Amino acid sequence: MAALLPKVGMRQPKLRLSRAAIAAFLGLGVLLHLLPFYYIVSTSLKPGAEVVSTPPTFIPSAITLDAWKLVLQIGDNAEIVQLVQEPFWVYFVNSAFITLLAVGLGLPVTALAAYANSKLQSGRSARLSFLFFIGTMMVPFVVTLVPMYLLTLNFPFTLPDAPTIPGTDSEFPTLRLWDTPWAVILPAIFVPFNFLLFKGFFDTIPDSVINAARVDGGSELNIFRRIVMPMAVPVFAVTAYMSFGSVWDNFLWQLVTLQSPDKVTMSVATYQLIDRLSTKGTTGGGAAAQAEGMSDLLNSGLTWNGMMVLAILQSIPIFIAFLVCREYLLRGIKIRGLK
Repeated sequence: MAALLPKVGMRQPKLRLSRAAIAAFLGLGVLLHLLPFYYIVSTSLKPGAEVVSTPPTFIPSAITLDAWKLVLQIGDNAEIVQLVQEPFWVYFVNSAFITLLAVGLGLPVTALAAYANSKLQSGRSARLSFLFFIGTMMVPFVVTLVPMYLLTLNFPFTLPDAPTIPGTDSEFPTLRLWDTPWAVILPAIFVPFNFLLFKGFFDTIPDSVINAARVDGGSELNIFRRIVMPMAVPVFAVTAYMSFGSVWDNFLWQLVTLQSPDKVTMSVATYQLIDRLSTKGTTGGGAAAQAEGMSDLLNSGLTWNGMMVLAILQSIPIFIAFLVCREYLLRGIKIRGLK
């Protein structure tokens, strides 16, 4: 009888060992993910000479905030004006303005389009419009880059010069969006992936709920605002976070369309700082030019530590957005209000 019953606690050592192995594996993964961030922070706190020294140091020999002060342009320095043409807050405000406006305009537009496709359209028209919206996800961005650029020059025409009105010598009225925030905001308003998320969520709402509100005399816009939107708060949170990160970290399109120093964003400013650091002689040119450029950088106190400062400052808003939307991101999209 005793042989048929397992002894209590015989598997506990194996269970504890497996849990310890899993914990060690996860801990190693966390360390590997935190290692680049630690290097960014530590480099931003190093003196300029230590950043470019060989072999590189993993722990700063002396912690200093010189790079932070220089990037934020606290004080006057001719070398810094050449490297960082505008104060940091200019780049931050530009990024915040473009991102918040793109998200603020994009969410209602995308949600209303998904609601119309889910609850107002039916049959062939609903399928065709859905396939059209989703089909835009299959077109690579590089394919649309040149047409979008031409549109920013003479909107709504994709021509370098606006055509003339037939029978007259006057040109058609156009909008020049290039080198303005609207060149970045307008293409970011409608996001097909957000449309897919909203459409999938709205399809789970029973039509009886919408029809009951219609019987009570509610307009479609009022139904969407008072009934659908409160239930779709998790979807709005998830799409807002993804749209925020996509626009805030966008680089290629902002580099193409924003050229004035007082209009560029954080991502473009970081790239420009890297380019100017390289132009100064840190990575190219002859030996004499490289030595002279390095001497100027070391005298200013700003080398690659300034780039790390911009990288940290650029990542802070994304981290804050994650904390705000964390509950919905971790819990997933679930329908509310229907019991």
